[in-house]
Amino acid sequence: MKSKLLELSVGFCLLLAVACDTGSAKAEEGTAETKSEKEGKKKKDKNPATEGFTVNNNYDLQEVSKMGKKTVPESSGLETSSDGNFWTHPDAGNDAVLYKINQSGELLETMQVQGAKNNDWEDVARGEDGFLYIGDMGNNENTRQDLQILKVDEKAKKVVATIPFKYADQTQFPPSKQDQNYDVEGFLMQGNNFYLFTKNRGKGDWVKLYKVANQPGQPQTVQPLDSVQISTKITAADISPNGRHIALLGEGWVYLLEADSPDAAFKGKKEQIPLGKAGQAEGLVFVNDTDMMISNEKGTLFMLSLKK
Repeated sequence: MKSKLLELSVGFCLLLAVACDTGSAKAEEGTAETKSEKEGKKKKDKNPATEGFTVNNNYDLQEVSKMGKKTVPESSGLETSSDGNFWTHPDAGNDAVLYKINQSGELLETMQVQGAKNNDWEDVARGEDGFLYIGDMGNNENTRQDLQILKVDEKAKKVVATIPFKYADQTQFPPSKQDQNYDVEGFLMQGNNFYLFTKNRGKGDWVKLYKVANQPGQPQTVQPLDSVQISTKITAADISPNGRHIALLGEGWVYLLEADSPDAAFKGKKEQIPLGKAGQAEGLVFVNDTDMMISNEKGTLFMLSLKK
């Protein structure tokens, strides 16, 4: 009798041990799956595709050169020069200078822009009139009330006019944290107007579009024309030479907008082109109707080209 009881006790203990091991394994498996799912979700959500945009994989990104850190300490904007090279510039806390570089990243000229102060330069554009226009509109804290666009004579190397403006829908400096959507790092020029795209530091991922007329003098008060939700922050903008496409630079993506006019930038076909590892990219300029040169803050130059 004692022998049978002993056998039963040993059997019960073995069954209990197996059950515990199985439960622990399942718990560990469940924990591992949860961790994997979380890691996958975290990775997936870092730079997600934006709803309403089609992912366009027909472009190649190639690193072409690197600017010298000692000669060009930072690249915050990018535009073509009159001789076929490129102008770039630093942003807040730096001198009022434009650096002329070639595609190989070599410094060709340092232009000290006379009559200018670099409050927070964020982008540069070339007008059909041949002048350069620098967007002194960086507004990280959403507190600035001296936003302006500088008109620069490339040959005379000086500011010849300023176009001051303010946002009609900003009444607090700064507004509440969720409403901080008055920082602009990307703008373009078409005809005699500038088009500004906000870098939303608040909530909702809304990119607002403003239009500023090329009218020096008294500050203009501009209303938002439109808005669209984009999952990353916009750091540069340009329009193709034929005027058919607008490119917005975001983290890990270029957003390509097809529109008859920048006034309707968000109304037409919307695509986004994956960039991969391009660093903190802040400069973008079309080199033809399809291809774009991109620069990051560390001075690396990339060519984003449509596949042949």
